[in-house]
Amino acid sequence: MTLSMRVLGGWLIGAILLIGCNADDDHRPVSGNEVVKFNSWLSEVSSVSRASDIEDSMTKEEWKAGDYIGVYMKENGKSLSDNVIIGNVDNNKYMSTKDGKNSIFIAASEKDEIYYPYNSPTVSFVAYYPYKNTLTTDYLYPIDISNQKEDLTNVDLLYATFENKSSEGMNIPLTFHHQLTKLVLNLQPNLAEDKNAYFEGIKVRANGFYTKANFSLVNKLISDLEKIDTIPVKTSSDGKRVEVILIPQTAGPDAYIEFDLFGDIVKWHISANKVFEAGKQYEYTLYLGKPWIEVDEEKISSWGDEISVPVNWNDPTHFPINLVKILGGDHLVGSPKNTIEAAANEYPQHKVSVGTFWISPYEITIGQYVKFLNDQPGREIAEELQPHKTMINYEGGVWHVVDSSRNNYPVTNVTWYGARAFAQWLGGDLPSEAEWETACRAGNYDLFSFSGLDNNNESIYYARFVNCRDEASSNGEDDVLLVNALSPNKNGLFNMHGNASEWCRDAAVRNANGSPAPYDYKFSGEGDLYVIRGGSYKTPLNECRSASRTCLSPEKTDNDIGFRVVFPISNVPNLDFGKIERVLSLN
Repeated sequence: MTLSMRVLGGWLIGAILLIGCNADDDHRPVSGNEVVKFNSWLSEVSSVSRASDIEDSMTKEEWKAGDYIGVYMKENGKSLSDNVIIGNVDNNKYMSTKDGKNSIFIAASEKDEIYYPYNSPTVSFVAYYPYKNTLTTDYLYPIDISNQKEDLTNVDLLYATFENKSSEGMNIPLTFHHQLTKLVLNLQPNLAEDKNAYFEGIKVRANGFYTKANFSLVNKLISDLEKIDTIPVKTSSDGKRVEVILIPQTAGPDAYIEFDLFGDIVKWHISANKVFEAGKQYEYTLYLGKPWIEVDEEKISSWGDEISVPVNWNDPTHFPINLVKILGGDHLVGSPKNTIEAAANEYPQHKVSVGTFWISPYEITIGQYVKFLNDQPGREIAEELQPHKTMINYEGGVWHVVDSSRNNYPVTNVTWYGARAFAQWLGGDLPSEAEWETACRAGNYDLFSFSGLDNNNESIYYARFVNCRDEASSNGEDDVLLVNALSPNKNGLFNMHGNASEWCRDAAVRNANGSPAPYDYKFSGEGDLYVIRGGSYKTPLNECRSASRTCLSPEKTDNDIGFRVVFPISNVPNLDFGKIERVLSLN
């Protein structure tokens, strides 16, 4: 049966929404198909020194992209232990996706993903920061505050729980609380004039405090205090603010803070039996003279406010970046045997293992490509990276979109090299053929990702989903359309059928007819040709099918060849999410 006969006959298979996956019951029993994400809050910056002009806090008051937390999922209402862990969610590693007091955390790898259980109406979560992969079997977190000279955020300890969570909805806020003690010293120099001028050179050390202990993730108790030692302390760049993290403890008779300015040393002796409580901040203003120190005031407060705001995870506006997640697994690629519309190079249909990845929902636009060109060192761009000058030109030392009204049209006339350079600049890559087809199909193994939406009136869907030569009269001019002009597939991806053909990263060899060789043809080496998928506004409808494939020389450009970008899960820890969001947002 021909493609046109199928359209008239009205029998197409329905699509599957592929935004999650059902993992093996033995390891990840799930309810529904959405992976757990966490919306996590830290407090406002808890102290700004009145003495220092430097306002940034040195302790953990904001999340950074790439911060890692450890997460446990357990039976609701029961203390954390081996026999209440659910779904093997035992110290799973989740990663912050952006900077700020509020961040969204996603699984750091596929094996860390968390799903709800089928057989439990509610569950509880326990989480902590910073992540360690060597926790003891009795859930003791090792505390070590002995080195605070460089980065205090690695010394800090944060803890969060969330109780009585059902599988209905994806609102999982985690509010993290500081479990250690923060000591803030606002320093006012009262030294000789020549010493005051060089106050930024001051060195500070805390002496007589316990530097090691264990924190229980079960009940938050701190035990096994040991090793009283000297702690080198970080100061602000002007030397006028000191922040020290302490293990909660009662100060002994030999606890003091030492200030060393080019060999002139003064000491502030902490009152014996002074109690430093967990989650509290102790702030003092000190006037430093020689050999005396005057303590002007003491302020004790909670170390940060407790803030928790739930997020509706079904609302895509809360996702930090404009990407679509495709869950890994085994997927079919190619056309089934005896598919009338298929070319020989689509056989044999075969199963491939695809890792989890994120993909841009739109073809890369002209405006986005200009941002890439303008970020290159010296703005001297190799000829192979430059799109056709009718879209982009170089004037006054800056790359411009020739017609600003076409900012959000797909960039075309880009070589394979130029497309891949853009993708790698963002921290991603061009999709493999398997990734591209998996994302395009959205679980639908018929001719198109939208096949079967309405068997009684299917012809209307070609104009909604496809921009090709056969449908040009339904979609406007014989040209590429805006990247979001047509309807997306079930994965939320636009223009997977037509508009602009898209480069893939796979090398290929040609058969006698000039198209890629069949999948079972074996060759080694990089190859001289690269695959393009999806068809374009210049190709017939048949070449816009999910399985259709062709190949070109990597130097080839044309006004109907573009690309999109993928981010494999292995790349996630090194991604600049802020940059991705800025670049991939449509103007």
